[in-house]
Amino acid sequence: MARISVASLSAQLKKLRDEVVSQGPQKIEPNRKDSTTIGVSDEDEQALSEMMQTLASQQNRRQSELLAQIDRALARLEREPDLVGLCEECEEEIDERRLSLRPYVTLCAECQSSYDPKRNIARKNLTDYR
Repeated sequence: MARISVASLSAQLKKLRDEVVSQGPQKIEPNRKDSTTIGVSDEDEQALSEMMQTLASQQNRRQSELLAQIDRALARLEREPDLVGLCEECEEEIDERRLSLRPYVTLCAECQSSYDPKRNIARKNLTDYR
């Protein structure tokens, strides 16, 4: 890895990890504010509460997945510093711009696209959902 040094990549990963950890998990509010009441008095309030719970849960899941990717990249830096910056699939060098934006990636853009085949494909019609 000639273009990006292992030390700078490690520092970038540690900084990103600290930022994600400092955000902390999203608080998931219960539907009932008062333990003596049953359910929610307003159906609209209940729907909004459930939506907020779902959004917070999804954000916590994404944050957890990002932390796992960062930890995996840091472990790879420690374990195999010579292989950092190389795609795990094709062993070609990962583009420097891609690594600078997402220092935790392990696949080049071409190999990543094989895992996400529907990503970045625009719909042709308004009713084209597939």
